[in-house]
Amino acid sequence: MTDRWLLGIVTITLLFAVPVITVFSFVFHGSNEVWNHLVETVLADYIINSLLLMFGVSFGTLSIGITTAWLTSLCEFPGRKFFQWALLLPLAMPAYIIAYT
Repeated sequence: MTDRWLLGIVTITLLFAVPVITVFSFVFHGSNEVWNHLVETVLADYIINSLLLMFGVSFGTLSIGITTAWLTSLCEFPGRKFFQWALLLPLAMPAYIIAYT
């Protein structure tokens, strides 16, 4: 029984890993001309923009999350019980579904 579970888990994991493996395979055996062109033209901008986006989203999420957690745990106001549960809803939905809707 355990062998079937292990086989199923490994199979599902490999299916989910196929896109990641494909992208990484292009890094190692792709043409050097493409990487040279990216490095010379846009790679620095992409890295800077990605880092700015990462830090901006982290700061926004932390500031909103800490503020609302503090308010709902230490302050008494109408609708407090509702917000204690409603603020957990984004954790219940994957980000790509929220972004799509």
